[in-house]
Amino acid sequence: MSIFDNADKTYITLTPAGVFEAFSQNEPTAMQLALQALLSHRETVLVATWLEEYPELWLDGFVEQGFIERLSTFLPAPNLPLDQFLPYVVASLSGKRRAAIASDEGFCLARIGYSQEEADMLSVAAADFSGFMIRQKQRGWSVGSRAISFFQEVDLLVPDTSFVFLWIDKDGYALIIDGEPLTNNRAFVELIWGIKTSGLKFES
Repeated sequence: MSIFDNADKTYITLTPAGVFEAFSQNEPTAMQLALQALLSHRETVLVATWLEEYPELWLDGFVEQGFIERLSTFLPAPNLPLDQFLPYVVASLSGKRRAAIASDEGFCLARIGYSQEEADMLSVAAADFSGFMIRQKQRGWSVGSRAISFFQEVDLLVPDTSFVFLWIDKDGYALIIDGEPLTNNRAFVELIWGIKTSGLKFES
């Protein structure tokens, strides 16, 4: 079935890959903004509604690249403050069930599993690496990665800590994940959706 069939009854949202594509740049392109629009409402968007603003050709491309997921019913956006919502999703994001959200200014916005001291230290480190990546991109280095991971073992199979960088409404965020990063799941999408629709800065 084509995604254009029953466009007034079919809902669409981002996949984890779609989140990375949509929120990976501090200056998003028009197509990235079109993807962001899918997480800009309090519930999932109908295909017909999205097509009122954006071309079918883009939708075809997004589906082909695996950026969009088709749904038969609507889903509501998370409506809890970030520091209350993080405990619900952390088990699905971190192999060690420890995670934090930091601003690009180095402030810890929410944490679970980490002590306040650990979260503050990692938040400052994430901001340093985010700034480094932006500066190098301005110098012409094409940064292909949207995350930085650190490993303790020489075989580099499972990272010890990962920083995942995202820009939401021109604000930079770092998702700090302890152990194996498990971002290829619905919880990751829900977390970013909650931040996108909140329009607020949260404190831990």
